[in-house]
Amino acid sequence: MCVLTYIPTGKNGYYFTSNRDESVVREAAIPPRKYEINGRYIFFPKDPVSSGTWIGGCNQFTLCLLNGGLEKHISAPPYRHSRGQVILDFYQFLNVESFIHNYTFNGIEPFTLVIIDRENTLSINELRWTGSKIHHQEIDANKPKIWSSVTLYTPEIIREREQWFSDFLTKNPNCNEEAILKFHHFGGKGDTRNDIRMNRENKLKTLSVTQFSLDDENFVVRYQDLQKDKNFVYRVFMECFS
Repeated sequence: MCVLTYIPTGKNGYYFTSNRDESVVREAAIPPRKYEINGRYIFFPKDPVSSGTWIGGCNQFTLCLLNGGLEKHISAPPYRHSRGQVILDFYQFLNVESFIHNYTFNGIEPFTLVIIDRENTLSINELRWTGSKIHHQEIDANKPKIWSSVTLYTPEIIREREQWFSDFLTKNPNCNEEAILKFHHFGGKGDTRNDIRMNRENKLKTLSVTQFSLDDENFVVRYQDLQKDKNFVYRVFMECFS
């Protein structure tokens, strides 16, 4: 939930890859599987503590949540519920507009939510909740983009990570899923505190990598559990969502 990349692939498709940076004492997540929410089949890894998730997807919507809104904040619990519930709550709504106007954001710790919508043409919405106000903007779905959590990384480090991503794309103009996963493991300059796969004194580190690969014909979820050194791949027929 702390670094996210998006790369469009054509055919209404994209690669959507997330590193989850968390405390090493946090219980390992349950690998992705299919769940039914409001009549939709959704794939997501589940946090056993909150029963929520930081990334999830179906044939229409794919979402990822990063901690923090516009800037680093001071955590002030108790909160109404975990941010891990937000993505699951989204699937109770019919579209992004309904979610923005009808969801109760108050009482939730600040977050950034990236929403990809494939219903007609590919579109991306970015929502940043500051704890008091929701900031909404549309992102160009034709261009690659990287996000980093404002709670873990300074503006300077975030800009540096954007440059690493730009350099990676320049060197890999036709990159595939494996190349992007390598970037999520090895991107950076050898500074383990701030590299794409991070490690801060073995107390806070990248615990897993999740990737959704979608187009009009394919739906693939890749999940790498770095705590248990296990990899999972799920290939789903689009007809399964009908």
